[in-house]
Amino acid sequence: MEKKNKSVENCNLCGACNFSCPIYALLQKESAGPRFKAFLAKEKDYREIFLLCTECEACAQDCPANIDIGCLMVRAELVNKGLETQNNKTMRDNIKTYGNPFGIPKGEEKTKKIKQYYT
Repeated sequence: MEKKNKSVENCNLCGACNFSCPIYALLQKESAGPRFKAFLAKEKDYREIFLLCTECEACAQDCPANIDIGCLMVRAELVNKGLETQNNKTMRDNIKTYGNPFGIPKGEEKTKKIKQYYT
C-alpha cells in the first residue's frame, strides 16, 4: 500500500517530527521545530520561521501520520510577499545570472574555490 502525505490539517501535533529535524537538533527551540511550523500552517499563519527549514523532509518521513507540513509552498508564498533573507536574494540572483547559487561564471567552476556560504 502506497503512503500518501496527508494535509497539515490532519496533524495532531504529537511532536515526533521534532526529533528528526536538523534545525530543531541544532537550535533546541520548540519555535524552530516542525511541530511549531505545523501549528502555524494549520492556522495559516505564515511567518519567517518557515525559512528555517532545510527541506530535507525528515519530519514527514518520521511522522506517524505521514503529514506534509508544506514548508516549500509557504516559503514560496513568503518570497512572493517579499519576506526572504538577503542570502536567499543573493542566491536567487546568482542562479538567474550565472546558473549556479555561488555566482561563479560558467567555465570557472572547477578553477575557483568556493567560499563557505553558510553564515
